[in-house]
Amino acid sequence: MIAIKSLLYCMYATLLCNFVHVGALDMHKKTETCTVNVNASCPAEERVYPKDFRSPLGIPLVLSGTFGELRNNHFHAGIDIKTNGTENYRIYAVKEGYVSRIKISPRGYGNALYITHPNGYTSVYAHLNELKGAIGDYVEQQQYARESFALDLYPPSGSLPVTKGQVVALSGNTGGSAGPHLHFEIRDSGTEEALNPLLFGFQVADTRRPLLNQMAMYELDDNGYYSTPIIYDVISGQNGMKKLKTPIINVGSPKVGFGVKAYDKQNAANNLNGAYSVEMIDNGTVVYAYRVERIAFDESRYINSHTDYAHKKRGNGWIQKCFRDPGNRLNIYDQVINDGIIDLSDGVIHKIFFNVRDVAGNTTTLSFNVKYDPSKPAKSSNLKNGVQFFSHRNSNTFENSEVKVDFPSNAFYTDFNFQYGKRASTSEYVYSNYHKIHDDKTPVHQKFEIAIRGDRVPERLRNKVLIAYKNSKGSRSSAGGEWRGNYLVGSSKYFGEYYITVDTKAPTITPVNISNGKNMSKSSTITFKIADNLAGIKSYNGYIDGKWVLMQYDQKTGKLRYRFDRRVGAGNHTIKVVVTDYRDNVKTYTAKFRR
Repeated sequence: MIAIKSLLYCMYATLLCNFVHVGALDMHKKTETCTVNVNASCPAEERVYPKDFRSPLGIPLVLSGTFGELRNNHFHAGIDIKTNGTENYRIYAVKEGYVSRIKISPRGYGNALYITHPNGYTSVYAHLNELKGAIGDYVEQQQYARESFALDLYPPSGSLPVTKGQVVALSGNTGGSAGPHLHFEIRDSGTEEALNPLLFGFQVADTRRPLLNQMAMYELDDNGYYSTPIIYDVISGQNGMKKLKTPIINVGSPKVGFGVKAYDKQNAANNLNGAYSVEMIDNGTVVYAYRVERIAFDESRYINSHTDYAHKKRGNGWIQKCFRDPGNRLNIYDQVINDGIIDLSDGVIHKIFFNVRDVAGNTTTLSFNVKYDPSKPAKSSNLKNGVQFFSHRNSNTFENSEVKVDFPSNAFYTDFNFQYGKRASTSEYVYSNYHKIHDDKTPVHQKFEIAIRGDRVPERLRNKVLIAYKNSKGSRSSAGGEWRGNYLVGSSKYFGEYYITVDTKAPTITPVNISNGKNMSKSSTITFKIADNLAGIKSYNGYIDGKWVLMQYDQKTGKLRYRFDRRVGAGNHTIKVVVTDYRDNVKTYTAKFRR
C-alpha cells in the first residue's frame, strides 16, 4: 500500500512539475525528474559544469563556509577554505586565463584577484595577504602612481596572463575576514552571477547529512499578514527520518507558512555551513523548492525576505521561510506554488515533508502532520497600527514639520503600517529631536532618504553635523548628511532612530611600534592604530621625508602599516601620518626615526 501511494504521489508531483506554472518569478525553464519514494521529491535537474579546474590551494579543501550560506544582508557568494589558522599559503590559478580585475580595500574582500578563463568563467580569490610576481608589481606601481592604498583596477585584457597552477598570491586575512582563510568564487563571466564552486568538481569530503534543528510555523490572516513563528524542535525518527514531538499540529488559521532552521557540515570540520537545497512537499505536491546554484549580486539582499529577519534580529538565529513575500524577487526558487502557503481550509490532515540536501547529495528529511481546527483560536498577525499605510510596490513618503522620509518603490517585501515616534533630546551635542523611523526589526531593501530640520544647529557647526543612526541595541553610526536649505539630508537602509549630532573630534592615531627618535633597523614595519568616533575615516596618508609611502589599512583591526622597502634606506628619517574623517577633522602624527 505504501509503495502504491508513493508511486501515485510521484506521478502526481511529476505532472505538477511538468505543467504547473511556478508563479510570479521570471525563471528559466528546467527539466524536472521525480524520485519514487515516500517524499515524492521533484527537484529540478542541475546544469552540467566543467570539472577541469584545479584546486586553488595545495592542501586538502576543508570548508568553514559554503556557497549561499546565510549572512547579514547577503548570501555568501563563494566557499571559505580553511588555511589551518595561518597566512601565506600559496594560491594557485585554477585554470589558464588573464587577470581581469584587482581590488584592494580595507574592508570587504580585502585584497582580491579576479582571473577570467577562456571557458566562460571567472575565478575570484579574496582576503589575500600578497599578490605575487608581475601582478603584485603592477598593483604596487598603480598604488604609488595614484598615491592610494585602496584600488579597483581593470588591467587591459591579456596584459597579465596566467597559466593553470601558477602561484598568483599568498593567502591572508585582509578586509572583512574574521580569520585566516581563502574566500574562493567562480562567476559567470557574461552575467557576473556567482556560481556554486562545489558544482565544478572540487573535492571536499562530505558524507554527513545536513542538520535540521527546528521547524517554524506561521499562521496567516486573510490579508496574508503572518504571526510571529511557533518553534518546534526536531527529533530523530526511524531510518534517519526526522519528526516532531507533536504527532499532529492543530492550527486555528486555515492558511499557514513554514520555515526551517537547517545547516550543513562536511567531514573534516564542524562549522555550521549553509545547506544546498530545501524542498517542501504538501500531500505529495512540491509546493516550494530552492537551491543555491547561482546568485546574482543585485539580488543578494533579498536574503532579508528569504529568511525571518525579525527572528534573526532578536538573536534567535536563521530561519529560512518556505513561503514567499510578495516583494521577494529572488531567483533561486525551482518551484513555488501559491507562494508556498499551505491552504488547510479543506479540513483534512496534510502530510508535510521537508527535504534538506547538500551538494554531495546527503539528505535529511522531516515529516509531520498539520490540520485546520476552527475551534482553536487563530494566532494574531504581527501587523501593528501605524500612522500611515505603506505599499511595498509603490514609493512612500512620510513627512511632518521636523522630518521627511522618502522611500523608493520596491523598498520593502510586504505592505505594512508605518510607525513613527519622537522624543526630546537632553544632550548639548544633539541638535534635533530623536526621530523613531518605524522598527529596526523590519527589513528595508532599497536605500531611502531622510531629511531632518536643522534650525537648532549653530552656524559655526553647520559643516560638522551629520545624521546619526541608532538601532534598538544602542549602537550608533553615521547616515551622512548634506544641507538642503534648512534640512540636513542623509540616507540609510535601516529603520531605527535618527537625529542630528556633531562630530568635531579629530581621528586618533596611536603608534604601535614607533616613538620619536627610535631606531627601527630591526623592524620590518611601522604600525599605527587609527580610529574615528562617528563620521568615519575618509582618508589616511603616510609620508617619509616628505614623500608619499604606501600605508596598508585594515579596517577591522584599525591597523595602518608601512612595510619597509627599497624606498627608505639607512639613515635618519621623518615619518608623518595624516588621517581625515568625513567631517574634515584632521589628525597628524610626526616622528623621527633611524634605519
